[in-house]
Amino acid sequence: MNRWLLLFFFLPVLAFAAIPTWKVIPDQSSIKFTATQNNAPVSGTFKTFSADIHFDPEQLNGSSVKVTVDMDSMVTAYADVAATLKTPEWFDVKQFPHAVFQATQFKKIGEKTYQAEGTLTIRDKTLPVVLPFTLESFSKTSATVIGNMILKRTQFNVGSGEWAKTTEIKDDVKVEFKVVASAG
Repeated sequence: MNRWLLLFFFLPVLAFAAIPTWKVIPDQSSIKFTATQNNAPVSGTFKTFSADIHFDPEQLNGSSVKVTVDMDSMVTAYADVAATLKTPEWFDVKQFPHAVFQATQFKKIGEKTYQAEGTLTIRDKTLPVVLPFTLESFSKTSATVIGNMILKRTQFNVGSGEWAKTTEIKDDVKVEFKVVASAG
C-alpha cells in the first residue's frame, strides 16, 4: 500500500521530468527582422542567441521556453544601419544588451501549429506577446520550429527622439525565426 501512495505523489514529478530539453543548433537556426524605412524594407539578423527549451507537444502544460538574444550581434546589409540601431535612440545595446522572450503557456491551434503566450523584454519594456509557430518536424531526437510575428517598435521604446514618429520608419517590424534543435 505504501508503494502505491508514493507512486501517486511522485507521478506528477515523473510526468514533468519526461518533458525533453532541447539544445539549439546555432548554424541551422536564425532570428531575422524586417522594418520599413521610406517605404523600403530594411532587414537584419541577430547572429547570437541562446534558448532554454523544454517542450513536448503532448505535454504543453509543462512546456516552457526562454530565448535570450544578444542585441550586439545584430547585422544588416549596411554596417552603418546596424551601428545606428545599436545606439541609445534605438536598442541601446550598452545599457540593454539582451532581449528576452519567455513563455510557459502553449496552445495547439492547428495540426502542426501552436502559439506560445509569454512576455518579451526589449530595452526597458516587458510586454505580453502571443507568438505563433509551426512545428515543422518533431522526433525524440530533433525538432524544427518556424514562426513569425509583427511587433510595434514604439511599444518597446525602440526609436526615440526624432525617430519616435512612424512616418519615415514604420512602427511594424516583422520578426521571423527558425529554430533547429536536438534533444539534449
